[in-house]
Amino acid sequence: MKTDTECTVGGKIFRLTRNQVIGKVKGVAPSSIQTHAVEIEGTDYPVKEVFALATGLDVLDFNTNQARNVLKRLGFTVKRV
Repeated sequence: MKTDTECTVGGKIFRLTRNQVIGKVKGVAPSSIQTHAVEIEGTDYPVKEVFALATGLDVLDFNTNQARNVLKRLGFTVKRV
C-alpha cells in the first residue's frame, strides 16, 4: 500500500501522506454524506470534506473525482453510499 502521493489541484502541487490525512480528521465529526464516502479508522467521512481538511483547499476548488483518486492512491476505502 502506498503511504504518500503527489497531486496537482488548481495549479498547486500537494504531497500528502496517509498519516497526514488521518491526523487531519482526528477529532473531527463527519458531516452528512451525500454520495461518496471514505473510511478512515472505522468512520465514514464525506470525500470532499477529508480532501479539503488534508489540503486546506475550499471544497469548491476541486471535484469529487480528484479527491477520490488521491484518497484511493493512499489506500483508503472509498465508496458510494
